[in-house]
Amino acid sequence: MAKNTKAISNEEIIAALLQHGTVREAAEAAGTTPRTIYDRMKDREFRADYMEAKNDIIRKAVYSINAKLSEAIDAVADIMNDADTNPAVRLQAAQTIINNAAKFAERLTKDERQSRLEAEPPFSFDLGL
Repeated sequence: MAKNTKAISNEEIIAALLQHGTVREAAEAAGTTPRTIYDRMKDREFRADYMEAKNDIIRKAVYSINAKLSEAIDAVADIMNDADTNPAVRLQAAQTIINNAAKFAERLTKDERQSRLEAEPPFSFDLGL
């Protein structure tokens, strides 16, 4: 049985949405109806809170992955450099490093370009009139 929709906070609905794959499952977990969730999604503030919570989870996952990145690169490099390892496996390790280096270089270029754009003052054109 669904709860009274007035008693369900935005935080409860957001938590349910983040934990479940569908609106229907989230509604069931929160004890409300899918219609209530869809109605809340129409509210700009609710959507902003939901997106912030969702982005926070993604941000934490990215930080966690980045913390292990050096270890992963070292592990792949160890395989690549191990003369006792099958040459096909060593080649695959080298290709992994090369492919990811290109992706990271491209990402760094984009990030640096974005940082420069954000640091520059907005364009203005003075006609001197």
